[in-house]
Amino acid sequence: MRFPLIITSLCLICLPALALSEYEAYLQQNTMDMQAAKQEFQDYLDANDKEFIGFLKQQWKKVELEKPQVLDVTPKPVNLPKAPTPIAKPKPHAKPLPIVKVKPIAPAKPAVVAPPVHVTPKKNMLVMEFVGHKISMPKINARTLRFNNKLGSKSIASHWQVLAKAKHSHIVKALKQQRTALNLNDWAVALLANQYAKNIGLNDTNSQQLFTWFLLVKAGYNTRLAYNSQAFVLMPSKQALYGVTYFTMKGQRFYAVSFDGKKINTGRAFTYSGNHESARTVLNFSGASDMAPSGDYQQKKLNFKFDNQQHQIKLDYDFALVEFSNTLPQLDIQYYPKQGLPAHTSQQLLKQLQPLVKGKNEEQAVNLLLRFVQTAFAYQTDGQQFNSENYLLPIETLHYPYSDCEDRASLFSWLVESLLGLDAVLLDYPGHIAAAVAFTKTPKGDRLTFNNKKYTITDPTYINASAGMTMPQFRKTTPTILNF
Repeated sequence: MRFPLIITSLCLICLPALALSEYEAYLQQNTMDMQAAKQEFQDYLDANDKEFIGFLKQQWKKVELEKPQVLDVTPKPVNLPKAPTPIAKPKPHAKPLPIVKVKPIAPAKPAVVAPPVHVTPKKNMLVMEFVGHKISMPKINARTLRFNNKLGSKSIASHWQVLAKAKHSHIVKALKQQRTALNLNDWAVALLANQYAKNIGLNDTNSQQLFTWFLLVKAGYNTRLAYNSQAFVLMPSKQALYGVTYFTMKGQRFYAVSFDGKKINTGRAFTYSGNHESARTVLNFSGASDMAPSGDYQQKKLNFKFDNQQHQIKLDYDFALVEFSNTLPQLDIQYYPKQGLPAHTSQQLLKQLQPLVKGKNEEQAVNLLLRFVQTAFAYQTDGQQFNSENYLLPIETLHYPYSDCEDRASLFSWLVESLLGLDAVLLDYPGHIAAAVAFTKTPKGDRLTFNNKKYTITDPTYINASAGMTMPQFRKTTPTILNF
């Protein structure tokens, strides 16, 4: 860079005075144009913030936070019935049932733990723990980011302006880079933003909530702020949330999401009606089992018996993902089988079950999976184990000492589709969740029709029951069919 500058200065010495004057004028005009372009670019970057601050300064509207939706409160069976053991083998079908077509299992990929993402020199980085990983995020002086005023439209608007003027683009960039590096879903990104707010030294709830709100908006998420006795974050969700207060604006529910498990005060609150132009992404809880593994594996042995043969399944599962799963609010039951198991554990489980179902007909293969889920896991209701309703992801079913009907139905349905390639649905009875499977050739037993397909009832909570057997207390009840 220095050599061309020397040449330029030497050439300038040789220029006539008039030419030099014209050249200086050119440089001056060029500099002014660059500054104008830079200012125009800066104004463009700040335009959304300026408009948004205008929204925030206006009188916030008073809204009524609606009581959270609740899951089925019908008591679940405490003592499970056992299906009678058949005295003799059932008569063979007139035509043999088709042999199950076991789905091929994708080759195992090595579990690579993503390295920390560095966006600035290490001396300016903060190392923090997140979902079992040590990650790096930019350091920032939290003193200027603290909210020290009484909550109100003007004070919040002024604080947004303070946050927007502070250097923050590198923090948002780091947040997005961690999302990619660790394959975080939207909920994990929101948790990371909130945890970062705490780690930089924002110790009071209002400062944490305002900075979390700011980061999520800047990261593109449709996020609002509301307040009553304290500030809290509101986010619309692609999935319905249960046990979470919300308010409805223009037909869209905004949930008062909690990052620490504490319930948000219900009743009246204040919020604004505008929206930051760059914040459009709606919270999506999918992908909860797809995050990069932390390597903190725990072991599980599962024993079950089928056709007088004893089997043992040995699995490793990532405890950090269990802890993350525990932060999820309660979602529709269909959400849980969709998430399946993390790749590492899924590979282990499917590979060990695959030879056990190979060569069997569809009914035998489904019955084996039923017996696995029915008897390899101890039963307790959520009320007994957690003192409240708590749907579990399959990885949580592996971890906790007990599971109940919806947890078993989720794991079983996922196994049927992942291993056998047969379509499964969930059956919602009052106080009970079971499943049903669409066989290629429908076997004998209890069945129902859904979307012009016949499904045979399969209950992974009815101990020793085979396909086509309904738990006795629900034989006269028509369930709601839930497709996932």
